[in-house]
Amino acid sequence: MTPLELVGALFIIAGTLLSVLAAWGVLDFPSALARMHAATKSASLGLSLIVFGAAIDEGSWGLLGMAALVATFLFLTAPISGHMVGRATYLAGRVDNLVHDDLAGAPHTPLAVGNGVRSGFSAARLISVTVIWMLLWREVSPGTLLGGAAAAAVIEGIRKAPVGQDSIRLRGLLMFAARYIQMVFVSNARVAWEVITPSNEQIREAIVAVPLASSTPAVGLLVANAISFTPGSLTIEMTGDPLVLYVHVLHFESVEQVERDVRKLEAYAGEVFQRADTVGSP
Repeated sequence: MTPLELVGALFIIAGTLLSVLAAWGVLDFPSALARMHAATKSASLGLSLIVFGAAIDEGSWGLLGMAALVATFLFLTAPISGHMVGRATYLAGRVDNLVHDDLAGAPHTPLAVGNGVRSGFSAARLISVTVIWMLLWREVSPGTLLGGAAAAAVIEGIRKAPVGQDSIRLRGLLMFAARYIQMVFVSNARVAWEVITPSNEQIREAIVAVPLASSTPAVGLLVANAISFTPGSLTIEMTGDPLVLYVHVLHFESVEQVERDVRKLEAYAGEVFQRADTVGSP
């Protein structure tokens, strides 16, 4: 076995173990919302490790790029699906073991992001779409380069964005990504520990309303999705005017503790956007 094959095998084994723990957590956790923590966190990282392991074992840069795309889309979509399933579970009346519930009787104000308008040309978006196109084809060649550029140009031509949408700061995005990766591994370790613990007596579920300091929808959406990969928390609802997140936590200690954790994450998210009005610092 070559060193690359060994590394690939270790990735696949780790991903398989996480996937098994996720399935175990779905069966073992005491409530539907608690089970969403295992399904959202461990299943996403588990599958990502498996696809990266397969690409490393094969020694293919094309497969490694495909694995990166799979992992990226998993972590972009898993929080949204977890949010929607958790919200539907709550509205269906299947949540009855909360020690604290701020969502009960709360007004449901839709989040307004404004009408879409044609946005300006972005070289960063053009390059990103072109790179994704080549990764999907698993080939770097003049043909895939031109095809990706053509597809990106079409997307840029028809793309619409909300009025007043903030532009992204690369440095802030990289800092947030580093923090996000750290949260993913810490939250998975926390879920794994909960699954292998003989009892669930330490779980105290609650839904806490956290008003955001920012009024920028982009910041709110980024925080809402990232919360689903922080240890022991999952976004259930988000309302506008003002922006309020309703966060489900597995280990409720106090409202103040949940608010501090969310505000810290909000400060990181605020650094991603040029004109974000988030206050405070991490």
